[in-house]
Amino acid sequence: MTRVKKPLTAIALSGVSLALVAACSSSGGNSNTGNGTSGNTGGSNSPSSSSTGAAPNSGTDNNANAIAATPRAQVKQGGNFTWALSQTIPNFNYYEVDGTLLDTINILNGLLPRPFHYSASGVPSVNTDFFTSIEKTSNSPQTIEYKINPKAKWSDGTAVTWEDLKDLWVASNGKNTAYKISGSQGWDQISSVEKGANDQDAIVKFKTTYTDWQGLFDPLVPKSLTATPKAFNTGWVGQPAVTAGPFMWGSQNKTDKSYTIKANPNWWGDKPKLDSITFVVYNDPTAAVQALGTKGLDYDDITFGDEVANVKAAKQYQGVEIRQAGSNIYRQFTLNTKSTFLSDEKVREAVVLGIDRQAITTALEGALGGNPTPLQNHFFMKNQAAYTDTCGDYCKYDPAKAAQLLKDAGWTKSGTYFTKGGKQLDISITIPSDTPNSKLEAQIAQQTLKAVGINLKLTTVPTDDFFSKYIIPGNFDLTTFTWIGTPFPVGGALSIFKYDPKNTGQNYGSGGNEQINAMLQKASTASSTDEENKLANDASKEMWTNAAWLPLYQKPQAVAVTKNLVNIGAYGFADIKYQDVGYKS
Repeated sequence: MTRVKKPLTAIALSGVSLALVAACSSSGGNSNTGNGTSGNTGGSNSPSSSSTGAAPNSGTDNNANAIAATPRAQVKQGGNFTWALSQTIPNFNYYEVDGTLLDTINILNGLLPRPFHYSASGVPSVNTDFFTSIEKTSNSPQTIEYKINPKAKWSDGTAVTWEDLKDLWVASNGKNTAYKISGSQGWDQISSVEKGANDQDAIVKFKTTYTDWQGLFDPLVPKSLTATPKAFNTGWVGQPAVTAGPFMWGSQNKTDKSYTIKANPNWWGDKPKLDSITFVVYNDPTAAVQALGTKGLDYDDITFGDEVANVKAAKQYQGVEIRQAGSNIYRQFTLNTKSTFLSDEKVREAVVLGIDRQAITTALEGALGGNPTPLQNHFFMKNQAAYTDTCGDYCKYDPAKAAQLLKDAGWTKSGTYFTKGGKQLDISITIPSDTPNSKLEAQIAQQTLKAVGINLKLTTVPTDDFFSKYIIPGNFDLTTFTWIGTPFPVGGALSIFKYDPKNTGQNYGSGGNEQINAMLQKASTASSTDEENKLANDASKEMWTNAAWLPLYQKPQAVAVTKNLVNIGAYGFADIKYQDVGYKS
């Protein structure tokens, strides 16, 4: 599944999709998946109609999406569509550490309030179904006023009020460690959430400037979920108990590994065009693609897994269309600083220099066209204005320099591999099963590290266990998965890069240090976006030296969709308006 990288926004994937989901900001962005994915950043643009043809390549326009945008009047009323997931949902609370997955948020975004809509390039606008206005009313202290739509009601009949915002902040700010949060970034910058003129008026004040404030309260959850640590940690393990969206919870079929949401009859906004949406788990991305051909699926994000083979296979099926767009999706190696050998920074640096990222990028993305090159920045995608190479001496594969670092650290070459104190330099890379991209990345890394003198062993684990039993608990040396970014690259990345020995959050390898923390804090409280971007790039330069995170490459997004299914597809940084999705008349 994919993790989402979020401020807490989101979201890591292993097989189908994962988002950078930390649990602190907009879910239009980061998450991760079992396929090893998490997410990050955004821009601005308007939707475009769907496209077919070749797989996405370096010429894909990241400022447009491909959702077959269609006026509601031209969309049929009724019907169901099936959406592929990559793993079962361990917890439907997106803010709880096990629940911060792309698969989780893809379900919840149809069920819960979101403060903003986002364009394909990440430009926000107020989601008036839930908030009549959201305004910054003061810069000192930074104060945001959220005016809640008085029509907004939870499924238990209670109104959405300022207390829902307050209690989510209290649960997420990190002060009460009994709450198993994905991360506290952004939330820990809030000083108070108070009642305004009435129950539908929330006044949020910050201790310091927090540039990415728009990523918070996304999604908004009911105060019943955040009332106690027990409710927060386990209350939504089986299903989301209380919701407020165009759809509501329907049912779960444990045999078929599927979840169904149905149109909410009490919804106050535009009536959903579909009667229901069924999410079906396919641990094997190849099986999901095949299900498109047998009409068992209507929507599958084929970006994950073997994207080249998936695109080729899906194009053969009649009635299936490939929709493609620029993306906020990237692959990354994570090094565990708590593991035996990788606790030594010099060894981590040797691993970073000993992995040929260009070879990996060419093998995984070259067949899609263009001349792909590795991602050389921890925060920004190549199609963002703030992107610059921050890698310095770590930009290129350098086995000679890697070997010298090991010698300087007291390692001795004995035959093929280095040894020290009678122990050979063996490290393992943990990857999820049924994920060809992860396997190929690991195999290439294995070959290029061997040239250095490092013995990399592949450890394959079940996809459903990949995050919960291995990555989140830190039971790995090296791993690879996907991150999905949000429109808030800095705020959304804090849960991944902030070092906190008491709460690792999405910093699964416990990378970083207090110096990097200070740089990240300074960036997140910058007075302007330009300053924030500059400071983030400065932090990225220091992070290469820490050698706990190794960006690999940015991925274009490609989805396979039943041809007459509209208002959904490759959406870039945009959010999905679930009530508008349906079949064209």
